[in-house]
Amino acid sequence: MRPETCPAEKAEKSRSGEAAASRLQYFLLGPLEVIRNGQPCTPAALKRRVLLTVLLMSANEPLPAECLIDALWDRRPPRSATATLQMYVSGLRRMLDPGHGVAGLDARRHPLLRTEPSGYRLLVRPGELDVDRFGALAAFGRGHLAEGRCPEAGEAFRRALALWRGHAVADLDRSVLPAQYTVRLEEERLSVLGQRIGVDICQGRGAEVIGDLEELCARYPLREAFHEQLVQALCRADRRAEALAAYARARRIMVDNVGIEPGPALRAAQLAVLEGRTPSSSGHLRCRRSPIPLRRSSHG
Repeated sequence: MRPETCPAEKAEKSRSGEAAASRLQYFLLGPLEVIRNGQPCTPAALKRRVLLTVLLMSANEPLPAECLIDALWDRRPPRSATATLQMYVSGLRRMLDPGHGVAGLDARRHPLLRTEPSGYRLLVRPGELDVDRFGALAAFGRGHLAEGRCPEAGEAFRRALALWRGHAVADLDRSVLPAQYTVRLEEERLSVLGQRIGVDICQGRGAEVIGDLEELCARYPLREAFHEQLVQALCRADRRAEALAAYARARRIMVDNVGIEPGPALRAAQLAVLEGRTPSSSGHLRCRRSPIPLRRSSHG
C-alpha cells in the first residue's frame, strides 16, 4: 500500500467532495470491490460490505435508516441497530476518505457519505460505478440498434457485458444480501446478452451462437426470447428440422411448467420455418435489406 498523506493534506482533500470522489472506483458486477488511488480498499467486515452494497445500489439517492437496518439484519434488527448502523457508517466514511474526521471536520458533512434527515446518501460521480457504466453502454447500444446500426450496437453490448466478472456482488451470499438487490441487475444482464446475440444472428453469425443459446435455454427455460433466438439461429444455419424441434421443446416447457402456450413472437418464428421463410426479429427489421431465403438442406 502507498503511504498515507499527512493530516493537513487529508483535511484539505476531505473538504472537497469532487477531489475525494475522483479517487474512487466501485465494482458490483462481480465480487464487491472498491479502488481508491489505484489501491484496493474494499471493506473486510461483512456488515460494512452489505451496507456499502445497498448504498451503491441506490447511489446518489437518500436511503432511510430503516431500509438500511432491514437490509443489514433481514428485518430482524437488534435493539442496538441504530447505534450499530452509525458505527458502520463511520467506518465506511473513514474507508472512503481517510482524511475524514481530522482537523475538526463535521462528520455529518462528509463529502461522499452524507447524513440526510432520515438516513444517508452515498454520492457517486459518473463513471465511478461499474453498474452505471454498464447501463450507459447498454443504452448506447440500444440507440444504435434503433437506428439500424447493428455493428455499432453489437460492439457497445459486448463492452457492456465485458464489465461483468461473475454474478452481481458474488461474494455476498443471498442469505446475507436479499436477492431483491441483485435480481434487477441480473435481468438487465440477460436483456443485454439477448440483444448482443440478436445482433450476431442479424449479422450472419447465427451458427456461432447456437451452442450458447442451447445452454441459455436450458438455464433459463421460461425465457421465451432465448428459445425464439435459438429457432432463428438454427433456421439460418439451414437446420430447419432442429429449429422445429427447438420450438416443440420450448412449447412443452411452457405448457408443462406454467400452463400457457408460447407467446406470439415464438409462434411467429415457428410459422416462418414451416412456411419456408427465415424468422425475423422485430428489433432488426431496419437492419435487413431483404428477407433471406431459406435453403433446403440435409438437416430438413
